[in-house]
Order: sequence, then C-alpha cells, then structure tokens
Amino acid sequence: MHEISVLVKAVELAEQTAEDNGIEEISYITLEVGELSGYLPVFFEKYFPIVVEHHPRLQKAELRMITPRGEGLCLNCSAIYNVMECQGVCPKCGSRSKKILGGQQFLLKEIGYEETPSA
Repeated sequence: MHEISVLVKAVELAEQTAEDNGIEEISYITLEVGELSGYLPVFFEKYFPIVVEHHPRLQKAELRMITPRGEGLCLNCSAIYNVMECQGVCPKCGSRSKKILGGQQFLLKEIGYEETPSA
C-alpha cells in the first residue's frame, strides 16, 4: 500500500507551497490519479484525514480526485480504447500490442485556498 507514502509527499508539497506563498489555510487539494498509475484512489480518500492531522494548513482541507482514463493505441489496427475496460485487449482486433497514451499519471493538480482580504 504505497498510496500512503505518496499521499504524505503530496500533502507535504501542498503545505510547503502554502508556506512559501503566505497561504494560511488550504481549502482543498486536487490529485490526478490515472487509472493505470498503480494507485487506488479509495486509499487516498480513506487516509487523507489521518495524513493531514499534523499539517495545520490542511486540517480543514477537502481531497478532490480526478481519475483520467487509461487510454491505449492498438499497434496492429490503430484503434484507441480504454485499457482497463477492455482488460488490455483491443476491442477491434483482439491484439494485446499497444502504446499507452494516458492514464499513468499521479499529480498534485491543484491547491485551493481563500484569499485573505488586504487591509
């Protein structure tokens, strides 16, 4: 379950970014976790409240998730298809030869916060 360690790193990065930019409280962070990344989003959602306990700027933050589809290009017939839905097999020709086009990423996509009004 390596989701916890990458979640900790994402939270630390958000905390450091907030500190570097004078942001006192983060409202939400958005993670982009591709279908083919090897990470299970359910674990990020489960452990986020625990991971942020010791990060004051994130204690009230919401976790948002984007899950890009795992797209593949068949190297035999050039069909583009969802690798997960088709279990790695081209639905057009039955080939397993493919180039992955997307869905392998893991990104801290966005850090949301409320701007403090200037006096």
